[in-house]
Amino acid sequence: MKPLLALLLGLSGLPATAESIWRGDFETGNLSQWHYLANPQGISVQSRCVYQGDYAGQIQLDGDPEFLWHGNEALNRSELNFKPSDTREGAEVYFGWSFYLPQPLSQAKHELGYWESSDSWQQQIRFNIHGEALSFQTSSADSAHWSTPQGASAGVWHDVAMHIHFSSDPQKGHVTLWHDGEQVFAEHLQTRVNDTDAMFTQIGILRAREDSTETILIDNARQTDNAEELLAAFDAGTPLGCHGKGR
Repeated sequence: MKPLLALLLGLSGLPATAESIWRGDFETGNLSQWHYLANPQGISVQSRCVYQGDYAGQIQLDGDPEFLWHGNEALNRSELNFKPSDTREGAEVYFGWSFYLPQPLSQAKHELGYWESSDSWQQQIRFNIHGEALSFQTSSADSAHWSTPQGASAGVWHDVAMHIHFSSDPQKGHVTLWHDGEQVFAEHLQTRVNDTDAMFTQIGILRAREDSTETILIDNARQTDNAEELLAAFDAGTPLGCHGKGR
Protein backbone atom coordinates (compact mmCIF):
# COMPACT_ATOMS: atom_id res chain seq x y z
CA MET A 1 0.00 0.00 0.00
CA LYS A 2 1.35 3.45 -0.85
CA PRO A 3 2.30 5.49 2.27
CA LEU A 4 0.02 8.44 1.42
CA LEU A 5 -2.97 6.22 0.73
CA ALA A 6 -2.28 4.23 3.88
CA LEU A 7 -2.30 7.46 5.87
CA LEU A 8 -5.53 8.66 4.29
CA LEU A 9 -7.28 5.34 4.82
CA GLY A 10 -6.06 5.19 8.40
CA LEU A 11 -7.57 8.55 9.33
CA SER A 12 -11.04 7.14 9.94
CA GLY A 13 -11.82 9.97 12.33
CA LEU A 14 -11.79 12.59 9.58
CA PRO A 15 -15.15 13.71 8.16
CA ALA A 16 -16.08 11.88 4.98
CA THR A 17 -18.59 12.87 2.36
CA ALA A 18 -20.85 10.27 0.77
CA GLU A 19 -19.47 11.30 -2.63
CA SER A 20 -15.89 10.37 -1.73
CA ILE A 21 -15.92 7.64 0.89
CA TRP A 22 -18.14 5.41 3.01
CA ARG A 23 -17.12 2.51 5.22
CA GLY A 24 -18.97 -0.56 6.38
CA ASP A 25 -16.09 -2.04 8.38
CA PHE A 26 -18.01 -2.53 11.65
CA GLU A 27 -15.35 -0.63 13.60
CA THR A 28 -18.19 1.20 15.34
CA GLY A 29 -18.80 -2.13 17.10
CA ASN A 30 -22.37 -2.23 15.76
CA LEU A 31 -24.35 -2.23 12.51
CA SER A 32 -24.99 1.51 12.34
CA GLN A 33 -22.84 2.11 9.23
CA TRP A 34 -25.31 0.19 7.06
CA HIS A 35 -28.49 1.74 5.77
CA TYR A 36 -30.86 -1.21 6.16
CA LEU A 37 -30.78 -4.80 7.45
CA ALA A 38 -32.83 -7.50 5.69
CA ASN A 39 -33.84 -10.03 8.37
CA PRO A 40 -31.57 -8.45 11.01
CA GLN A 41 -31.99 -11.38 13.42
CA GLY A 42 -29.32 -13.18 11.37
CA ILE A 43 -26.80 -10.31 11.49
CA SER A 44 -24.31 -9.59 14.27
CA VAL A 45 -20.89 -8.06 14.91
CA GLN A 46 -18.07 -10.31 16.16
CA SER A 47 -14.34 -10.04 16.83
CA ARG A 48 -13.19 -13.67 16.55
CA CYS A 49 -12.41 -13.50 12.84
CA VAL A 50 -11.72 -10.21 11.05
CA TYR A 51 -10.13 -8.93 7.85
CA GLN A 52 -8.91 -5.68 9.43
CA GLY A 53 -9.45 -3.74 12.63
CA ASP A 54 -11.23 -5.28 15.59
CA TYR A 55 -14.66 -6.23 14.24
CA ALA A 56 -16.37 -7.89 11.30
CA GLY A 57 -20.00 -8.57 10.49
CA GLN A 58 -21.46 -12.06 10.70
CA ILE A 59 -24.49 -13.30 8.81
CA GLN A 60 -25.89 -16.67 9.82
CA LEU A 61 -29.16 -18.22 8.71
CA ASP A 62 -30.93 -21.56 8.64
CA GLY A 63 -34.18 -22.92 7.28
CA ASP A 64 -36.31 -21.38 10.01
CA PRO A 65 -39.33 -19.43 8.72
CA GLU A 66 -37.95 -16.23 10.27
CA PHE A 67 -35.38 -16.12 7.46
CA LEU A 68 -37.97 -16.36 4.69
CA TRP A 69 -38.76 -13.07 2.97
CA HIS A 70 -42.48 -12.50 3.43
CA GLY A 71 -42.97 -16.25 3.56
CA ASN A 72 -41.46 -16.80 0.10
CA GLU A 73 -39.65 -20.17 0.03
CA ALA A 74 -37.40 -18.86 -2.75
CA LEU A 75 -35.99 -16.08 -0.57
CA ASN A 76 -34.27 -17.42 2.53
CA ARG A 77 -32.09 -14.42 3.30
CA SER A 78 -30.23 -12.10 5.64
CA GLU A 79 -28.37 -9.12 4.15
CA LEU A 80 -26.67 -5.77 4.69
CA ASN A 81 -27.85 -2.82 2.59
CA PHE A 82 -25.86 0.17 1.33
CA LYS A 83 -27.28 3.05 -0.71
CA PRO A 84 -24.67 5.23 -2.44
CA SER A 85 -25.60 8.87 -2.60
CA ASP A 86 -25.51 9.03 -6.40
CA THR A 87 -26.32 6.21 -8.82
CA ARG A 88 -28.11 8.31 -11.44
CA GLU A 89 -27.37 8.04 -15.18
CA GLY A 90 -23.63 8.59 -15.73
CA ALA A 91 -22.63 8.33 -12.05
CA GLU A 92 -19.44 6.47 -11.09
CA VAL A 93 -19.24 4.24 -8.01
CA TYR A 94 -16.11 2.53 -6.68
CA PHE A 95 -17.17 -0.11 -4.17
CA GLY A 96 -15.73 -3.24 -2.59
CA TRP A 97 -15.80 -5.59 0.37
CA SER A 98 -14.16 -8.71 1.81
CA PHE A 99 -15.87 -11.97 2.78
CA TYR A 100 -14.94 -15.14 4.65
CA LEU A 101 -16.68 -18.51 4.72
CA PRO A 102 -15.89 -20.70 7.74
CA GLN A 103 -17.28 -23.67 5.79
CA PRO A 104 -18.11 -24.07 2.10
CA LEU A 105 -21.66 -23.22 1.14
CA SER A 106 -23.86 -25.87 -0.43
CA GLN A 107 -23.92 -26.35 -4.19
CA ALA A 108 -27.26 -24.53 -4.41
CA LYS A 109 -27.20 -20.95 -5.72
CA HIS A 110 -26.40 -18.31 -3.10
CA GLU A 111 -26.54 -14.65 -4.02
CA LEU A 112 -23.60 -13.01 -2.27
CA GLY A 113 -24.25 -9.46 -3.42
CA TYR A 114 -26.29 -7.60 -6.00
CA TRP A 115 -27.39 -4.19 -7.24
CA GLU A 116 -31.13 -3.54 -7.30
CA SER A 117 -33.40 -0.62 -8.13
CA SER A 118 -35.31 1.36 -5.53
CA ASP A 119 -39.09 1.59 -5.98
CA SER A 120 -39.26 -1.03 -8.77
CA TRP A 121 -37.18 -3.58 -6.78
CA GLN A 122 -35.50 -5.25 -9.73
CA GLN A 123 -32.02 -6.78 -9.63
CA GLN A 124 -29.59 -5.73 -12.35
CA ILE A 125 -26.21 -7.37 -11.64
CA ARG A 126 -25.11 -9.87 -9.00
CA PHE A 127 -22.51 -12.26 -7.60
CA ASN A 128 -23.42 -15.91 -7.04
CA ILE A 129 -21.76 -18.63 -4.98
CA HIS A 130 -22.26 -22.33 -5.71
CA GLY A 131 -20.18 -24.33 -3.23
CA GLU A 132 -16.80 -22.60 -3.53
CA ALA A 133 -17.33 -21.21 -7.04
CA LEU A 134 -17.90 -17.47 -7.45
CA SER A 135 -19.53 -15.90 -10.50
CA PHE A 136 -20.74 -12.51 -11.73
CA GLN A 137 -23.65 -11.95 -14.09
CA THR A 138 -26.43 -9.73 -15.26
CA SER A 139 -29.36 -10.91 -13.16
CA SER A 140 -31.61 -11.57 -16.16
CA ALA A 141 -28.94 -13.54 -18.07
CA ASP A 142 -28.88 -17.33 -18.27
CA SER A 143 -25.11 -17.56 -17.86
CA ALA A 144 -22.33 -15.78 -16.00
CA HIS A 145 -20.10 -13.08 -17.47
CA TRP A 146 -17.24 -14.32 -15.28
CA SER A 147 -16.65 -17.21 -12.89
CA THR A 148 -13.85 -18.91 -10.99
CA PRO A 149 -14.09 -22.34 -9.29
CA GLN A 150 -12.32 -21.38 -6.04
CA GLY A 151 -13.34 -17.74 -5.83
CA ALA A 152 -15.32 -18.36 -2.64
CA SER A 153 -13.16 -21.05 -1.06
CA ALA A 154 -13.58 -21.48 2.69
CA GLY A 155 -11.02 -20.58 5.35
CA VAL A 156 -9.56 -17.51 3.60
CA TRP A 157 -10.70 -13.91 3.13
CA HIS A 158 -11.65 -12.98 -0.44
CA ASP A 159 -11.86 -9.45 -1.84
CA VAL A 160 -14.36 -8.12 -4.35
CA ALA A 161 -13.98 -4.62 -5.83
CA MET A 162 -16.05 -2.90 -8.51
CA HIS A 163 -16.01 0.25 -10.60
CA ILE A 164 -19.51 0.82 -11.95
CA HIS A 165 -20.49 3.41 -14.53
CA PHE A 166 -24.26 3.58 -14.11
CA SER A 167 -26.42 3.66 -17.21
CA SER A 168 -29.63 2.07 -18.45
CA ASP A 169 -27.99 1.96 -21.90
CA PRO A 170 -25.94 -1.27 -22.28
CA GLN A 171 -23.58 0.54 -24.62
CA LYS A 172 -22.80 3.18 -21.99
CA GLY A 173 -22.96 1.28 -18.71
CA HIS A 174 -19.70 -0.36 -17.67
CA VAL A 175 -18.37 -2.63 -14.92
CA THR A 176 -14.75 -3.30 -14.02
CA LEU A 177 -14.32 -6.09 -11.49
CA TRP A 178 -11.37 -7.13 -9.34
CA HIS A 179 -11.24 -10.37 -7.37
CA ASP A 180 -8.50 -10.85 -4.78
CA GLY A 181 -6.62 -7.92 -6.29
CA GLU A 182 -6.69 -9.14 -9.89
CA GLN A 183 -8.76 -7.45 -12.58
CA VAL A 184 -11.00 -10.20 -13.96
CA PHE A 185 -13.71 -8.38 -15.91
CA ALA A 186 -14.21 -5.09 -17.75
CA GLU A 187 -17.13 -4.77 -20.15
CA HIS A 188 -20.02 -2.58 -21.18
CA LEU A 189 -23.40 -3.71 -19.89
CA GLN A 190 -26.62 -2.24 -18.54
CA THR A 191 -26.08 -1.22 -14.91
CA ARG A 192 -29.34 0.63 -14.16
CA VAL A 193 -32.77 -0.98 -14.37
CA ASN A 194 -34.28 2.20 -15.81
CA ASP A 195 -33.50 5.90 -16.06
CA THR A 196 -35.46 6.91 -12.97
CA ASP A 197 -34.87 4.58 -9.99
CA ALA A 198 -31.79 4.85 -7.78
CA MET A 199 -29.70 1.71 -7.29
CA PHE A 200 -28.64 0.10 -4.02
CA THR A 201 -26.56 -2.95 -3.10
CA GLN A 202 -27.17 -5.77 -0.62
CA ILE A 203 -24.51 -8.19 0.66
CA GLY A 204 -24.97 -11.41 2.60
CA ILE A 205 -26.80 -14.64 1.81
CA LEU A 206 -29.91 -14.96 -0.33
CA ARG A 207 -30.83 -18.55 -1.19
CA ALA A 208 -33.75 -20.94 -1.58
CA ARG A 209 -34.83 -22.39 1.76
CA GLU A 210 -32.48 -25.06 3.14
CA ASP A 211 -32.42 -26.78 6.52
CA SER A 212 -28.68 -26.24 6.82
CA THR A 213 -27.13 -23.43 8.85
CA GLU A 214 -24.72 -21.30 6.81
CA THR A 215 -22.43 -18.47 7.87
CA ILE A 216 -20.57 -15.71 6.05
CA LEU A 217 -18.40 -12.94 7.51
CA ILE A 218 -18.26 -9.50 5.89
CA ASP A 219 -15.61 -6.84 6.52
CA ASN A 220 -13.79 -3.90 4.93
CA ALA A 221 -16.74 -2.71 2.83
CA ARG A 222 -16.19 0.75 1.39
CA GLN A 223 -16.99 3.25 -1.32
CA THR A 224 -14.23 5.54 -2.58
CA ASP A 225 -13.99 8.11 -5.34
CA ASN A 226 -11.27 6.35 -7.37
CA ALA A 227 -9.96 2.87 -8.15
CA GLU A 228 -6.50 3.42 -6.68
CA GLU A 229 -7.84 4.24 -3.22
CA LEU A 230 -10.32 1.38 -3.39
CA LEU A 231 -7.74 -1.25 -4.33
CA ALA A 232 -5.26 0.05 -1.77
CA ALA A 233 -7.66 -1.11 0.96
CA PHE A 234 -7.17 -4.77 0.02
CA ASP A 235 -4.12 -7.03 0.36
CA ALA A 236 -3.77 -8.12 -3.24
CA GLY A 237 -2.01 -11.43 -3.76
CA THR A 238 -1.75 -12.14 -0.03
CA PRO A 239 -4.21 -14.81 1.13
CA LEU A 240 -5.45 -13.90 4.58
CA GLY A 241 -6.72 -16.38 7.13
CA CYS A 242 -9.22 -15.74 9.87
CA HIS A 243 -7.08 -13.17 11.68
CA GLY A 244 -6.58 -10.92 8.67
CA LYS A 245 -4.14 -8.03 8.35
CA GLY A 246 -1.71 -7.41 11.16
CA ARG A 247 -3.27 -9.89 13.57
